[in-house]
Amino acid sequence: MSEVTIALLVIGGLAVLGLTFYLHHKAHQKKVAELTAYAARRGWHYTERDRSLTDRFVGRPFGGGHGRDAKHVLSGEYRGRQVLIFEYSYKETTGSGDDRRTETYRHTVVSAGTPAPRPTLELTRETFGRKLLGFVGVRDLQLESEQFNDTFRISTEDDKFAYDILHPRMMEWLLADNRAMRLPFRFERADLVVWDSDQLDPANLGWMVDFVCDVLDRVPGFVWKP
Repeated sequence: MSEVTIALLVIGGLAVLGLTFYLHHKAHQKKVAELTAYAARRGWHYTERDRSLTDRFVGRPFGGGHGRDAKHVLSGEYRGRQVLIFEYSYKETTGSGDDRRTETYRHTVVSAGTPAPRPTLELTRETFGRKLLGFVGVRDLQLESEQFNDTFRISTEDDKFAYDILHPRMMEWLLADNRAMRLPFRFERADLVVWDSDQLDPANLGWMVDFVCDVLDRVPGFVWKP
């Protein structure tokens, strides 16, 4: 291979890298502008990055991988509650040498403050794999609704709290709501948090924030009393 050919390949490679960086930068700036305007219309605050949020919550999808980051942070009041929205990402590296691969996982996280701190309660979709965990000692709380037990997996620190939250009307509503089929949620300390396995998209924020508020609207008031 001639020196000219090598030089052309190097120049071509640098050009591709430069174009890729430029397009990524332009897409990022467009998203920043969209979210800044989105926040302004609602009287919210927008921050491009806040890495302190990578440790804000302790359950899934947090705590795994490396290179954790929190970007596109929105905060403000909605339906009488303080809400927090951001894009959480982390990386996982597998293999070694030429087979070494690093993949980035992104999640949209939405949370709302609750009137008082309470035990952890997580509700996720039930799957065959999760059912198998029950056979190896991982407990899945069972409620009186067989349909609900077949659809969702309940993990909690306090059974009574779970029963109080997942009362018959709540279970009936969750089974009928398509958002609950997609979004796991977790009561954690003084927050209710939901997450979606995708990068933050302004088009999806409205229904996600409404879902968090709709869940909280159905929690009996006595749950928050001392």
